[in-house]
Amino acid sequence: MKQNAYAKINLTLEIVGKRSDGLHNIESVFQEISLCDKIEIEKNNTLDIKFIPQIDTKKSTAHTSSEIFFKKTRIREHAKIRIKKNIPIRSGLGGGSSDAATTLLLLNKLFMYPMKNDELIKIGETIGSDVSFFFLGGTALVEGKGNRVRLINPVKKLYVLLVIPSFSFSTKDSYSQINGFKFDTTNSTKKLISILEKKKYDLSEIENCLHNDFEKMYLSVDKNFTSTLRNLEQKTSKKFHLTGSGSVLFALFNNISEAKQAQTKLKTTGVKTILTETR
Repeated sequence: MKQNAYAKINLTLEIVGKRSDGLHNIESVFQEISLCDKIEIEKNNTLDIKFIPQIDTKKSTAHTSSEIFFKKTRIREHAKIRIKKNIPIRSGLGGGSSDAATTLLLLNKLFMYPMKNDELIKIGETIGSDVSFFFLGGTALVEGKGNRVRLINPVKKLYVLLVIPSFSFSTKDSYSQINGFKFDTTNSTKKLISILEKKKYDLSEIENCLHNDFEKMYLSVDKNFTSTLRNLEQKTSKKFHLTGSGSVLFALFNNISEAKQAQTKLKTTGVKTILTETR
């Protein structure tokens, strides 16, 4: 049994407050993209999970979600799970969260649906704040700590050029650091949703709404991030934005030829890229 675990980008990401539990409330438009990990599963006497290439951890989201699933269902059989990793880790693309959601969906299907979908989503919430989105995918408004998800009018098909820089950011450290910053309210999320509701719009209208509070913070404190972003924009004449808390940057294109031209320009300078598209 096989299923793809798709990545996402954040078209907007606004930090709107800190919660009593220490987490943050967000307003964000998540967009699923075609880049994906590939998960294959079959019944087994023991729980056997391996990543290709191998990830140096026995506490991945796939491990955690599987252990919780078998504990709650009390199923005596287990599963052999193989995950081909294509989504870069610590990238802001949601690979770990997508793996968790997809693993739960596959396990539930493999063992003839012992759990309802809302029960799986509740398990997902205990694993990561944005796991809930990956049970739905598409284009969605994500609020709260990342667990309130509502599908909205989908983004038209766009090509997405991802840039994977040589540096990475810790999500935990980034959220801790952002506490000291004050951001002007941009209402980027609400503006973008209004544009999508029109159904007929130009890419430039979407690009004018792209916003990420973490990007704004990094531009004020991280010279390496700032120079990387500016170099990308200078080489391609395209605006790049951060996804999640980083570190991957992305630009949007109407057609694949323009995206490939930009990708070629970056490849000649040694920049690592992935060309994908919205789903």
